[in-house]
Amino acid sequence: MADQPFPILIGHLSLVDALLLLAPVVVVPLGLRLAPLEEPYARRLLLAARILQPLGALAAIASFLVPKGITAAVLAAGWFVVCAVAGVAGLTELLQSRSVALGRLLPAAVLGFLAVGGAWLVASRGGFNLGYSPSVVELTAVHFHYAGFAATLMSALAFATLRTRVSGVAGLLVVVGTPLTATGIATGTAALTVVGPILLATGLLTNAALTGLVIAPSKRAGPRWLLTISSLAVVVPMLLGVDYAAALVLPIPSLDLRTMAIVHGDLNAVLYGLIGLAGWSLV
Repeated sequence: MADQPFPILIGHLSLVDALLLLAPVVVVPLGLRLAPLEEPYARRLLLAARILQPLGALAAIASFLVPKGITAAVLAAGWFVVCAVAGVAGLTELLQSRSVALGRLLPAAVLGFLAVGGAWLVASRGGFNLGYSPSVVELTAVHFHYAGFAATLMSALAFATLRTRVSGVAGLLVVVGTPLTATGIATGTAALTVVGPILLATGLLTNAALTGLVIAPSKRAGPRWLLTISSLAVVVPMLLGVDYAAALVLPIPSLDLRTMAIVHGDLNAVLYGLIGLAGWSLV
């Protein structure tokens, strides 16, 4: 895998770099406002993360303005602090409630995945490859900001709205499938490489169907259209994601990594994640 297989947008900034920066600047602040925490200490920690978010986002941007290395890692650590505080808020939710019921577990997982994504951003900007190619390290950071944070958050919000068994199972599949997908692709483990994306896609597509067919129709025009567009937009990229992952271990055709970054990455990040969270913020 080439060190830079992704399309270049401006200067040395690639498409994947831009998608990664979109998270701290737009996607995460939208999502932090929506995280359905209930416990008082957890909510205070989440508020602290929201207050720190603008500074963390500036630090993340700055980390892309310098070459990869220690300086870039230190700057990216400013964003990791925000993610870590949010992650502690999620853990506090579980500890305070003394419950792992889905209403508690899903929001906690959302914030935990964000902390993992922040750590991988530090690794990417620092050039700490951890035994993987630079592309895999950066894609893992993207994965946990979008599949981990944004998509899991929308699953949590759907469950909080519907409180049905189907929405709960869909959310749980996303929580389980997100780390399995990352682990499978990073390690090359055949079973995880195939099973992880299937679980993740099943959870996300089920959640998209529930959101588009059950939740969106009951909302006013603005959020209804945004949630509907988001629900439709996730179908193609998730099917392509399963195909790409399966092709890593099975002799089947798939798109190359560069095309996947354009199609799968753009649709998931912008049309599904960003537009979906914008819709939920208007509900």
